[in-house]
Amino acid sequence: MTLNLHLLRIFTSVAEHNSFSRAAHALYISQPAVSKGVQELEEQVGLPLLDRSHRTLALTEAGILLYQYAQRLFAVEQAAETALEQLQGLQRGHQALGASHTAGTYLLPPLMSRFHERYPGVHLSLEIANTQTILVDLQTKPLDLAFVEGPVKAKDLTISPWRTDHLVAIVPPNHRLVMEQPVTLADLAAEPYVQRELGSGTREIVEEAFRQMGLELKVAIELGSNQAVKQTVIAGLGISILSDATIALEVSAQALAVVAIKDYDFSRTLSQVMPKERPLSLAATAFLELIRVDTF
Repeated sequence: MTLNLHLLRIFTSVAEHNSFSRAAHALYISQPAVSKGVQELEEQVGLPLLDRSHRTLALTEAGILLYQYAQRLFAVEQAAETALEQLQGLQRGHQALGASHTAGTYLLPPLMSRFHERYPGVHLSLEIANTQTILVDLQTKPLDLAFVEGPVKAKDLTISPWRTDHLVAIVPPNHRLVMEQPVTLADLAAEPYVQRELGSGTREIVEEAFRQMGLELKVAIELGSNQAVKQTVIAGLGISILSDATIALEVSAQALAVVAIKDYDFSRTLSQVMPKERPLSLAATAFLELIRVDTF
């Protein structure tokens, strides 16, 4: 047996108003239509739902049971309608972002904070990994958007420029290159180099730049995060090249120094990426609008 929800709604209104006429008024239909609807529902369930032996309207045992379930059913329906309305107004929802290390650790948090101020009911989550991992996860996990560094090529992704980022050479403040700057890539290639892990967008760009100049890095150690790279350079194990967005605190504290490069511009475009076939959520659309109008 499959309950007809239209008939169940008519019956529920009769039970709530204890009257055919008041139910008809509430439903904006005629009283005969209400009577017919209840009769059809009784035929469908095979049991009488109303006790018609009294002058006042009363529910049978089956009617009471069905009415109790109908109340729960229509309460859930109302809750679903309310939730969808809230979602449409971004009073609730979920925004899942992915980002490479530079974007996720240094660039997105201020934007996420402003988004939360504007839409406090939307739950935010951020996955941070290297660029290649994020690109894979964007297609295999429920991520709405991703923000990555390095070159991105994928048929199943929509790739748009997000913002310009600048890579700079970093050394300990007492390093000899500070006094010799501006330096060349050849000067940097002669130094022990602290490198990001395979899959890092920063690593890809740096390696390609040295390759174009016919140079090879003297890699002293390979590390999986910008923070680890910075601490290792501070400790004096080697030099490195990182986004200038990642080093503000260390430079301000004079724990690191930036060395000017005269023969290569390490500017790069960070990308905004999303799956082609997956529709954007309302929260994701609002986040993109925030990025569009926001100034850095």
